[in-house]
Amino acid sequence: MAASLFSRPFFRAYGALWSLARPLLKRSSRLADGWQERLIPENWLEPDFPSSDGHAVDVWIQAASGGEARLAVAVCRHFSASSSLRILVTTWTRQGRDVLEQAIPALRQSHPQMTVAVRFAPFDHPDTVRRAVSLASPRLVALLETELWPGLLAACREKNIPVHVFNGRINSSTAHFGKLFPSLMADISPSAIYAISRYDKKSFSSMFPCPVEVMHNIKFDLAAGALSEPLARQSHSFSTSGPVFLFASVRQCEETRIPGQLSRIYRAVPNAAVIVVPRHLHRVPAWKSVLEDLALMPVLVSELAQGRSLPRKHVLIWDRFGDLPQLYASARAVFVGGSFGQGGQNFLEALAAGRVPCIGPSAHNFLWAMGNGDGSMPSLKEAGLLNVAHTPKDVIDIMLRQAASTYDRQEIRNRFQDWITPRLGGAAASARLIAEAVRTSRS
Repeated sequence: MAASLFSRPFFRAYGALWSLARPLLKRSSRLADGWQERLIPENWLEPDFPSSDGHAVDVWIQAASGGEARLAVAVCRHFSASSSLRILVTTWTRQGRDVLEQAIPALRQSHPQMTVAVRFAPFDHPDTVRRAVSLASPRLVALLETELWPGLLAACREKNIPVHVFNGRINSSTAHFGKLFPSLMADISPSAIYAISRYDKKSFSSMFPCPVEVMHNIKFDLAAGALSEPLARQSHSFSTSGPVFLFASVRQCEETRIPGQLSRIYRAVPNAAVIVVPRHLHRVPAWKSVLEDLALMPVLVSELAQGRSLPRKHVLIWDRFGDLPQLYASARAVFVGGSFGQGGQNFLEALAAGRVPCIGPSAHNFLWAMGNGDGSMPSLKEAGLLNVAHTPKDVIDIMLRQAASTYDRQEIRNRFQDWITPRLGGAAASARLIAEAVRTSRS
């Protein structure tokens, strides 16, 4: 059965679509970066992984972008300090690769016998991903969150390589795809899935015949790690005389909703500093254009001299990656985007900085954090640690109230610590399950 998967009509059509899309993919700034590596040349793993006993790597972890890359790092940190695992981590984006490569020196110091290397993820064209699986020949493939690529799953099934999904969550489009191809889902099913909520467990169980269990979300561990650090100072690379209103991780769905409301902030707080941080840096030009059309005078942080005052009623667009923790610490009011139509972005970082975030009505990607469907523990909203706005006008109303409040950042962190403590342990559990699966493969 496994050997015939790629000869099926679905995979013939799937491969043809990848081939047709190739010229368009190459024009994407996100995918053109590392293009040849994504096509899997013969030296793809050199010099990091010389083949050993038929397996170049022990574990292949697939992490989509920056957020999932942080999950991969958290799991790697929880392997035994004496672990000799050979770990390949792949990611689709430059942001994800930067997160991983920046973490490797510390991992080498804490785990001197462990080998961790990073590559761009292979395109899921059947021929390409088969070549990648053949070169790596991992004992286990660990997929993080939503990385259910049909070609990779089929290639692993063809080679009898177990696939485990950790921190598993499923979106509506993937669930719909599964319903269209039930026999295919059965044939490319992972070996085990560890989902982050009962809702996700139910959805995965309806798609795949493998065991599905619920685990604690690794993102809680990341937030707890931030809570263990001293309270960050309120500092940034520019100066302002008024409160900072931060629109963090905003996505395309906010581009037509939020900008038209920003002038209300300046009317209420004339010396306010408004900062917009696009989730994806390739959207910076679009935000700049929208703000210019509204005469909101955008300024890129990369063009603002260190220590210079932000001109009044100018919107600062943050076109650098990785500065959100410091920005959360500096803000008086915080909105976290992706929540007006794209399922939301991670708002736990704001809480770890002692800020109660505001989000929009679309946060289905973060039901696990909000506590929906689980009456045994309060949701963040019920605990007073999350504000949900139903309209862009509501967002500004909430943020103006936040800016005027006098709540203590450390108090918010303490309340968040109490809320998060019973939800920790996902990274350690994932590392333990991966190590056990590798040991089983070796025996």
